[in-house]
Amino acid sequence: MPATGRRSRRVAVLRCIVAALVVTVLLAGLAVLVFWLVVRPKPIEYTVTGALVKHFNITAPPAAALNATFYLTLAADNPNRRVSMRYESLELYVHYGEGEGAPQLAIADVPGFHQPSRNETRLEVRAVARAAPVADRAARELDHDRAAGQVAVQVRVSARVCFEVGRVRSRHYDMRAVCSPVVIGLSPKSARSFPSVPCDVAIS
Repeated sequence: MPATGRRSRRVAVLRCIVAALVVTVLLAGLAVLVFWLVVRPKPIEYTVTGALVKHFNITAPPAAALNATFYLTLAADNPNRRVSMRYESLELYVHYGEGEGAPQLAIADVPGFHQPSRNETRLEVRAVARAAPVADRAARELDHDRAAGQVAVQVRVSARVCFEVGRVRSRHYDMRAVCSPVVIGLSPKSARSFPSVPCDVAIS
């Protein structure tokens, strides 16, 4: 076969591949658009509705450490009419202070679960700090909080989720929620008057 013919055939094959890719992308985009128009997904909402801390004790610096047990109640609200959610994993972190660099005090793992549409699921979480190391400045602030009878923390939730419409399941997404400030009284009676704290939720 002449070189010109082989080149023409390669060009034709390349054009077919490019056309197929373009059609695939357009169909995928159309499917996403139709899904959104039909389902119209609403944002997921998280709220800390209850908080209590027990056995709160901070050792003096240097080499300061915190021992405490945080009992937290979170309300996970899925307001969607057609979309249910499947949590493959969920972790909760308790941090002291604001910002990304806030020291971590405690962590808890929550078993995966399925959340139906139009459902509010209550999560009862127990996060334990066992000799959690804290910087000297944070230790002094925590000791001041102990004397004042309340401590303000930041609660973070990290989860791996997917969405389901009927038998169709989406790919997995990372969900993060940040709830701050969560002010917890150190006396058992304070749990009765705990004000709910809404969380900022992001899914990527």
